[in-house]
Amino acid sequence: MASIYTAQLFTPEELRSLSQPDPQAAHSEMAAKCPFHRGPDGTVTITRAEDVIALCKRPDVLGPGAQGATMGGKRPLPPVDFDGAEHTKYRRMLDPLFSAKRMAALEPLVRQLADELINKFIDKRECDLQDDFCQPLPSILFLSLMGLPASDLEQFLSFKNIILGHLPPGMPLPERMALIRDASERCYAYMTAEVDARTARNEPGDNLVGWLLTAQIDGVKLPREKVIDICYVMVIAGLDTVASALTCLFARLARAPELRKRLVAEPALWGSAVEELLRYESPVPRTFRTATQDLEVAGEKIAAGTTFFLSWASANLDEEAWADPLAIDPERKPNPHLAFGSGFHRCVGVALGRMEMRAALDQFHKRLPDYQLKPGHELVFTGMPRFANALPIVW
Repeated sequence: MASIYTAQLFTPEELRSLSQPDPQAAHSEMAAKCPFHRGPDGTVTITRAEDVIALCKRPDVLGPGAQGATMGGKRPLPPVDFDGAEHTKYRRMLDPLFSAKRMAALEPLVRQLADELINKFIDKRECDLQDDFCQPLPSILFLSLMGLPASDLEQFLSFKNIILGHLPPGMPLPERMALIRDASERCYAYMTAEVDARTARNEPGDNLVGWLLTAQIDGVKLPREKVIDICYVMVIAGLDTVASALTCLFARLARAPELRKRLVAEPALWGSAVEELLRYESPVPRTFRTATQDLEVAGEKIAAGTTFFLSWASANLDEEAWADPLAIDPERKPNPHLAFGSGFHRCVGVALGRMEMRAALDQFHKRLPDYQLKPGHELVFTGMPRFANALPIVW
């Protein structure tokens, strides 16, 4: 969705809090009672919607790349690691590639993929939604969008899971970082070989990689390394965020049978329901920013050079911004939630994510409208983005 995962920025206590299935009341309370939170280690988190939105619009607040390359990148990754004019020029190039019109044309493919996955487990009367549906569907779709073979899916899942820190808890930091560096190198090597092979054949292809190879900024084609960098960030973000969000939404629907029954009976509500569930769940709970000059927020000071956090989760449940924020209203409109971020660094793939989740959830519930969590299973959420480690259901 909107933020970049950086494992080192989260304390063990914070990571444990993400494992709770229902953190919403705590997030809402933070926005109401603690708009400016300074942790024991000195980290600052801004929780109130008004402040979060205002800070995202300020040019004197830099995005995630202010501390260098993110997501294990060799170099700053366009557009997430750039700000100002440099960021704008990459967004102007990339935004049309992910336009709502272009993404809407992919909906039949999403529904087809959903049916193919469902066919594999529907007769078993049980499945693990994380492994059998939420993870493979957006990943297969995104590889198709990039013009990469679906047979390489496991390789790409390995890249992104390691780079985003989905590793065994308790693993020593040096070992974690070594694995991340190795996965990053392997991902770069794959994308470099792909870009060079297409260039040598003079066959860029009618897909995301091909569009990048032929795209221009100010009349000049993108340098080879920039094409590779953008491919790298699209692989890591594109294979993870929608998959993680789907687990959050399915986990909620599995525990809200009345809401689910209503959506099955009124499928026209899926669009607004997805927006509301994203607001309520905030699959990416927060991101970070860096102050380039002294700031004052909620009556408190943030010194220039300080990296601080913006809590999308608390802002999305702020009682000053939302009527009855702890209620799930599938018809809530307007719904300017922050699940995709806000301001300059709002997610490039908003239209793709919205369409995927709406189409996938609608198609799934056409086939399997009545299910429940496997008896005895306790939900555990981890990671950034936040996702259900396992999501076994029965029907």
